[in-house]
Amino acid sequence: MVRSSKVLYVYKCPDCGHRGDQHLEGDSHDGEASTCASCGAAVTLEWDGGVVLETPKTIADETIARARERK
Repeated sequence: MVRSSKVLYVYKCPDCGHRGDQHLEGDSHDGEASTCASCGAAVTLEWDGGVVLETPKTIADETIARARERK
């Protein structure tokens, strides 16, 4: 079973000081460039300590996969 979950990344904008977050697939985006949601300046994403979010779609996909395995 393949688990599809999103990982929380955070940033602090060097231009306006806004602290934001993004939820992205996988844990390989640490250090990637992105843009501030407040002012549009360049920011660097930081992995927020391994917080992984399961979405309703992820939960539903896993439930369906388990049901198919039982057949």
